[in-house]
Amino acid sequence: MSRNVKIALGQEPNGWPKDATPAEIRQHHHRQMATLIAQAAAEKADIICFSEGAPGHGIDVRLKDQEGAFEDVLDGPDFQWASQQAATHQINLILPTVGFHHGKFQNVAIVFDRQGEVVGVYEKVHLTKAERDSGKINGAAWPVFELDFGRIGIFICHDMHFPESARCLALNGAEILFWPTHYAGLWGDDYVISLMRATAIHNGVYLATASLGPEPGTPWVSNGALARSGVIGPRGEWRFSAGFQPGLAIGTIDLDERLDRPHFGENEQDEYREMFTADRRPETYGRLSKR
Repeated sequence: MSRNVKIALGQEPNGWPKDATPAEIRQHHHRQMATLIAQAAAEKADIICFSEGAPGHGIDVRLKDQEGAFEDVLDGPDFQWASQQAATHQINLILPTVGFHHGKFQNVAIVFDRQGEVVGVYEKVHLTKAERDSGKINGAAWPVFELDFGRIGIFICHDMHFPESARCLALNGAEILFWPTHYAGLWGDDYVISLMRATAIHNGVYLATASLGPEPGTPWVSNGALARSGVIGPRGEWRFSAGFQPGLAIGTIDLDERLDRPHFGENEQDEYREMFTADRRPETYGRLSKR
């Protein structure tokens, strides 16, 4: 038996029209994202995810109190557009965005099903100092979302620096972790790739990363936009990637794939995944819940 899932990850160029209004910036991103969604749907993708805050990338957070700059994430133009895109193309869609959620200014990711209905919302838990200074409020939960192909969890950008993020999602039942990010590899490409691989290995899950590519015609550099949107498997190996330029990463994984490890028994997959629950000793981890 196999549970094949075709995953698409939109890698937009890291740029937006200068001196544009917030509405014009959103329209610019909507056009680019719509092209990638249509391409993913044409290739029969089950789900597509974009980078952190994708439709509002380039809108100054200092404008958060200006009318029309940031709106209700479940009722604004980005929401309406994304819902329509998911329904039109019959594709599950993850929309990372920034705006107001239950009256709080937040960095979130909205999950839509193939009918364009909301499955749930993840609120970014770990905020950078710049985000806190901008007035953003952190979330406080690690929800797992049930889609028609399996269970997914989401953590956003800075969340990656805290291994508890992925571990909580895995313990809550997530089979694929989606990591939308704007991560600029300021400490070098090897650093962030090592984080990604370790996260997948330590939790026995697939890690799907959606990031930004360089602006068109601009070469990729290791301390610029992360690029390389793609999927890393439970053994820490790249399954597929968009490479270093804007475009679409798309490929198929099998959620029932056996994890062949010679030192485990005949039931390698069950034993390997079970290790993260059966062999844990949370009674010794008390320090992790303290600052």
